[in-house]
Amino acid sequence: MKPEFYHDQKTDFLIYKTEDPDRIQALIRDARPLRGQYVAVPRSLYNCQLMRWLDYPVPPIMDGYDWPHGPLIDHPTQAQKLMANFLVLHARSFNLSDMGTMKTLAALWAADFVMAQYPAGECRCLINAPLSTLQRVWGDAIFNNFLGRRSFQIVHHANAEKRREQLKIPADFYIINPDGLKVGAKLRRKFELDGLSADIYARRDIKIAVVDEASAYRDRRTSRHRVASVFYDPGKMPYLWLLTGSPTPNAPTDAYGLAKLVNGAFGESYTNFHRRTMVQLSKFKWIPARGSYQAAAKLLQPSIRFAIEDVWDGPDCTVQQRDVELTDTQHKMLSTLKRELSVRINGQQITPVNEAGLRTKVLQIVQGALYDEAHDSHTIDAAPRVNELVTLIEEATKKVLVFVPLTNVVNLLCQTLTEKGYGVIKLNGEVAPKQRDEAISAFKNDPEIGVAIADPQAVAHGINEFVAATTVIWYGPTDKTELWLQGNKRAHRPGQAFPVTVVQLCATALEREIFKRLTKNETMQGAMLDWIRGDKL
Repeated sequence: MKPEFYHDQKTDFLIYKTEDPDRIQALIRDARPLRGQYVAVPRSLYNCQLMRWLDYPVPPIMDGYDWPHGPLIDHPTQAQKLMANFLVLHARSFNLSDMGTMKTLAALWAADFVMAQYPAGECRCLINAPLSTLQRVWGDAIFNNFLGRRSFQIVHHANAEKRREQLKIPADFYIINPDGLKVGAKLRRKFELDGLSADIYARRDIKIAVVDEASAYRDRRTSRHRVASVFYDPGKMPYLWLLTGSPTPNAPTDAYGLAKLVNGAFGESYTNFHRRTMVQLSKFKWIPARGSYQAAAKLLQPSIRFAIEDVWDGPDCTVQQRDVELTDTQHKMLSTLKRELSVRINGQQITPVNEAGLRTKVLQIVQGALYDEAHDSHTIDAAPRVNELVTLIEEATKKVLVFVPLTNVVNLLCQTLTEKGYGVIKLNGEVAPKQRDEAISAFKNDPEIGVAIADPQAVAHGINEFVAATTVIWYGPTDKTELWLQGNKRAHRPGQAFPVTVVQLCATALEREIFKRLTKNETMQGAMLDWIRGDKL
C-alpha cells in the first residue's frame, strides 16, 4: 500500500502519513513532525528527490515549467512530461522508452529545468551521443526548440587540440560522442586522464550528463566504459540519465554495464549477476535463465519506459539525419573525383560524362560500390555506414525498411545482416515476382523477419505490407523525388498503427543537399556544381 500524502498548495508543503516519520526527519532536516504519524516536507526539488529515493510519491515537480518548443511542435505529449519529471526527480536514472517516443526533447526539457535551479553558468550539461546524431538529432533539437534560450557546442574534430578549443567555448550543452570522452586518456597499466578527457573532468560546472543510445556501454570491460565510470561517478556527476530503447538486446547480462554506471549495479558483482541470470549448455554456449530478464529490469532502476503503443495519438512521421564518417579510401576517392572529375579504381579510370553521372558516382562511393564503364561493381570499404545501419536496427523495436539504390550494396547488406543473425528479405530487380511476393508476405507476417533491404525503384509503388515497419532508413539518397516520397509512404500510410521514423544516412555535403531538395521537392540541377565549388566533401 502506497503512503498517503497531501499537497498543501498554500504553504507548498507535502504532508505524509507514514509509519516511519523519524526516517524522513533524519534525512530531510527541514521536515516537520505533525501529530501522530504525519510529517510535513517543504516541496523543494532536493526534498522531492529525497522522498522519491525513500520511495514516497510526490506531485510533478515541473508543473510550473513553460515547456519551450519550436513551431514544429504543438505541445509536449503527456508521455514527454512524465519522462521529464521522472528524470528531474531521479537524478541518476534510465529512460528505456522506445524509439519514436520523443525522449530526446524530454531529456532536454529536464536538463533545462535543472539548470534553472542554479545561478547562470554554474550548471551545464554534457550530452554523450553517437557521432551521427551530434548535430542532426541533438544540435537541431536544441536549436529548434529553445530559440536562443540555451546554447550548444559540438565537441568533435579530427584534431584533438581543436576539440579542446571547442570545449572552452561557453555553452549550456556540450555534445560529444562516446569515444570523444577518451581523447587524451591513457588506458594501459596506469590509468590517467590527459588532454581533452582531463579538460572535461576538470569542468565542475558540468553537473548533468545525458547518454543517448546508452547501449554503447553495455560491455563493462571496454576502455569506453572504464573512462565513462570515471566521468559519471556520483561524486563527480550529480545527474546521469541513460537513454536506450534496447538495454538487453543480446542477453540479460547486457544490463550490467549500464547499471554499473547509474547505480553501481546495487553492489552486485558481474560474476554473481551472470551466475543467476544465465544457464550454461556447453563450454561456449550460455542461454538466459528463467526470469532473467525480470532480474535485468530490476537492475536497471530507477527507470521509466513508454512503449511506442503508449504514446501513439496520430499518424506522425518524423525525419531525422544521421551523420556517418567516411573511410580513408572513400575520402581519397571523393577528393580526387571532386578535383579531377574522375576517379581510378583497380587500375581503371572512371570519368562521368555529365552532372547526373558525376552525382551518381559520388553516391556509389559513399555507399560502397563503384560501377565502371562496363557496369562491373567494385566494392569500397564503407564500414562506418554499415555500423550505423546495424545500430539503428538494434535500436528499432519493430520492423525496419532499408532503401538502397545500388544492387551490389543490397546484396552486400543482405549478406552482412544475415551473418549477424537478422531475419532479412531482399527486394530488387534480381528477385523474381513470385519470390518477391513471398518475401513481402514474410516481412508482414513472420516475426523472425525484421529487416527488408529494398531498391526504392522496385517497391516504391503499390505495396501496402510495409506498414509492418515503423523505421525507414535511407542508406543513401535517391535523386528522384517521387521515389523518396512514395518510398516513405510504404510505411507511413493508412493501416499503419504506430508513428514512423525516417532516417537519412549522410557522410557528405552533397548527400545532405540532395535530401534537402527531396524534402522540398526541388530539382537536383546545380547541386553537383555547388558541391564541387564548396570547401566540404
